[in-house]
Amino acid sequence: MVKNGFSILELMTTIGIIAIIGAVGFPAVDNFGDQDNYETDLATLRGQLSYVRQLSLEDGNAYTIRIVNNDTDKTADIEIWQAQGLNRYNVEYHKEDTSPKCSDFDGTNDKGTKLDNLTKKLENMTVKRCTSITGACSTETTDNNFFCFLPDGSSPEGVRAEIQASQNAGGKTDYLHTYATGFYNNGDRM
Repeated sequence: MVKNGFSILELMTTIGIIAIIGAVGFPAVDNFGDQDNYETDLATLRGQLSYVRQLSLEDGNAYTIRIVNNDTDKTADIEIWQAQGLNRYNVEYHKEDTSPKCSDFDGTNDKGTKLDNLTKKLENMTVKRCTSITGACSTETTDNNFFCFLPDGSSPEGVRAEIQASQNAGGKTDYLHTYATGFYNNGDRM
């Protein structure tokens, strides 16, 4: 006599295997998209740095990239400001001892001209400039939360900034480093 169906042992084994697969696989599915959110915002930030550096080289003007953070939502706007008066044709720019302050391009609290059409948004992270390039990151004031590119594509100073991702982007902290050459990287300082 042949009986159709499963024994209780076969049924319990199948349920056990499904439970193990679910326990291992659920965290991976639960975090699905977090890394993508982080990488998308990081690509936007890096793209803006590259674009503005190239723009400074092509048109011979100085630019700042100002980061306006929303700490509540863990988002940020990347604003682009073009200097008025600091360009490759400016005699002051070519003096050996000139150290232009990018927060105040012309000495009269003038940030330059905001290029609204170039503003981008980071949906899942904030970026805060550190007061030094080493040690713990004490963040700068809102007015000094920027990166600067001079008319030759260089930067007047090395800068470190803390990237804080929202929970939707993994909640991790990373660092962005810029160098006097105008180049940059994220992660450890080179």
